[in-house]
Amino acid sequence: MGEKLLVFGGGGFVGGNLATVALHHGWEVHVAERVRFPGGLPGARWHLLDVREEAAVRGLLTDLAPRAVVDLAAVADIDRVEKEREQARAVNVEAARTIAAASAAAGAYCLYFSSDAVFAGTAAGYAEEDPPAPVNFYGRTKVEGEQAVRQADPRAGIVRLSLVLGFPVTEGNSFFAALEAKLKAGQEVAAPADEIRTPVDVLTLSECVLELLGLRYAGVLHIGSTDSIDRASLTRRAAELLGYPGARILAQAGGAPASGRAARHKNGIIRVDKARALLKTPLLSAEASIRRAIQERLQQDCGR
Repeated sequence: MGEKLLVFGGGGFVGGNLATVALHHGWEVHVAERVRFPGGLPGARWHLLDVREEAAVRGLLTDLAPRAVVDLAAVADIDRVEKEREQARAVNVEAARTIAAASAAAGAYCLYFSSDAVFAGTAAGYAEEDPPAPVNFYGRTKVEGEQAVRQADPRAGIVRLSLVLGFPVTEGNSFFAALEAKLKAGQEVAAPADEIRTPVDVLTLSECVLELLGLRYAGVLHIGSTDSIDRASLTRRAAELLGYPGARILAQAGGAPASGRAARHKNGIIRVDKARALLKTPLLSAEASIRRAIQERLQQDCGR
C-alpha cells in the first residue's frame, strides 16, 4: 500500500478527480466529507466529519498520520458566500487554520486551495507576490484563509486557481457539467465576455498537485493555462467540442452585476511562470485545457 493522502472535500468535483488520479498513482487515499456520495471513488477510504469541528479534524489527523493533506473543503459559491458569510468564514478560514495546524502537528505536508478571486481583477496579470484586493466576500475569505494557513504552518503550500475545467466523478459543482446539462435541454447559455480567466483542466491540475505533494512545496503557487481566455469564448468552444452549435452561447456585455449576483473580478489573469519552471507536468494553453477536459468526458461516454 502506498503513502497516505488525506483529502478534505475529496468527494467534490476537484477532490474526486484528484483522489482518482492519486489512487492510480498508488497513493492510499482517504476522503474526509460530511456525507458519503453514492458509489463514489472505489478504493478510497471515507471519513465522515464536519471540518468546522476542530476536535474531529485533529483526531482524524492524529489517527491517520498521513504523509500529505489537501484542503479542498470550501464554501465556493460566490453568490451564496455573500449571503452566508459566517458559514463561509468558518469553512474557508477557520477550518483551513485547523487543518493546517493539525497537519503540522501530525508531521504531514498540507496544501491549501485558494483562488484568483483574491485579486481585484484590474491589472493585466497577477504574480504570486502581488497584493490581494478582493472585490467580493468569497475573495476576502480566501485571503484570510491563506493568511491563517501560513500562520498555522509556514511550510504549507497554497495553490491559487482561476477556473477548473472538467466533469465530476462523484458529486460537486462543475461549470462544464452545468453547461452540458443546459445544452442537452435545448437552452441557450449566457456567458460574460468581459470576465477573463486562466483555466486548467482537472486532470492536469491533479497531476500538478501530486508533484507538489512530492516536493512539499512551501508558499503560494499559481496553476493555470499558459494564456487566458474570456468566459464567453471559453463557453462557446466547450459547447462546440461537446457537439453543440456555438451560436447557442450568448456573449453578455459588461456592466453592473445582475440582481442577486455578487461582483466578480474581471481579469483573472494569473501568471504561471513559477509553476512552469518548478513542475515537470506541462501546463497547457487555454485551448488545449478545454480540449483535454472535453476529450476525457467523451472517452467516459464511449466507455459506458
